[in-house]
This record gives sequence, C-alpha cells and structure tokens, in this order.
Amino acid sequence: VFPGRDNVLFVIDRRAMLGGVLVVGMLAVTGCTSTVNFGITVDGVRKAAVSAGSSPGRCPIPFDLSVALPGGHSVRSGPVDVRVSKTTTPAADPLVAQRDQGMSALDAIAGVSIDCQYQVDDKTFDALFVAVPGHGAIDLMAAQIDRAAHLDVVQVRDFLDHAPQPGEVKLTPGGDIAVARVRVQGDGDASLLVDPAGLVTGDALAKTAGTLAGQI
Repeated sequence: VFPGRDNVLFVIDRRAMLGGVLVVGMLAVTGCTSTVNFGITVDGVRKAAVSAGSSPGRCPIPFDLSVALPGGHSVRSGPVDVRVSKTTTPAADPLVAQRDQGMSALDAIAGVSIDCQYQVDDKTFDALFVAVPGHGAIDLMAAQIDRAAHLDVVQVRDFLDHAPQPGEVKLTPGGDIAVARVRVQGDGDASLLVDPAGLVTGDALAKTAGTLAGQI
C-alpha cells in the first residue's frame, strides 16, 4: 500500500479498483511510445456514459477492432461496464473521503469509467477507458494493469514516475499491455488501457492502442 497522486492511497485489488474504499495508485507504463492526435472533453465522456447506462448492450465508445487489430479476426461485442461518479467535483482530499467517509475512489476523484470487452477469435480483448476532471486517470486503472501485466510492488513504484504523456502510448514490461494517455480539451485527464489477451504485443500493440485511442 502506498500513496499515489491527489493524496489517494492505493492497494492492489481488482474489486476495489472502482467501487471499494481504497484502490491502487497510478501505474504509468514503459516501453514503446507512439503519438496520437485527438482530443475529448471530460464532460462529453460523462454525458455519453450517463446516456449509455451501467450495462449497455454495446460499448458507448465507437471502437472498431477490425481496423485497429492487424490481420483478419472474428470480433464480437462482449460485456460492457460503465461507472459514473455521483458528483462532478472531486473531494477536497480524496484520501480522507475514501478513508473516513467510505467514498469509492471513483467518486473521490469524480471519475468516469467505461470498460468494454470483445470476443476476438477465442480470446477476450479488454479496453478500459477512464476520464477524470482533475488528473490521475491512470490511478483508477492500476489494479487491472497489475493483474494483467503481473507486476510486483517494485515495478509499481517505478512506474509511478513514468506515466505516458498526453498523446503517448506506452507498454508494460514484456510489451503485452498498453496504456494510451488521451488528449483532453480543457481541464481533465483521460487514459485508455488495452489488454489484448496476447493477440498483439510490442510495436503492433502500441499501434493498436493508438488507433483505438484515436477512435474515442
């Protein structure tokens, strides 16, 4: 357990990532980098998420995996999980809000999470998008990054100092998980995590993640 940005304490627990009292801190990733050019607004993300509902039949983000993934694949939509904070204003002290008020990490930083899964051939491809009005969108992805990339605490601590910049895509060690920092118009921060279940790795994964980020 250790502090991340915005005075939020984080522990590695997938279940606590968005709904629990404390979640894992920011995990920036290292590896291949590519630049993408686009911009979204956090308010626009929130409106799209609210309109979609918590369990929509299709991802509210128009991802096109047939374009993003190299080679021909059979792609089918899978489960979608949309979560929206109860307030649009982050807590003055997110750590205190989580610890003393029982507020979830998502509510503490007034975030929005859209997690879309796809069945690609016989594998489950996961795209998790998080937007917040302040900064630290990657913080809410940390448990999933840890689980998918099999990181240890030392790596987590090291990654805290190596977040991707807006418009960048970076890979975890081994090149099997990608995080794209999405450009935001005005205030806010947004990131896309791509877990391709081994369908692509390395440079091909960085390109896939960059393409998906550009589709948001």
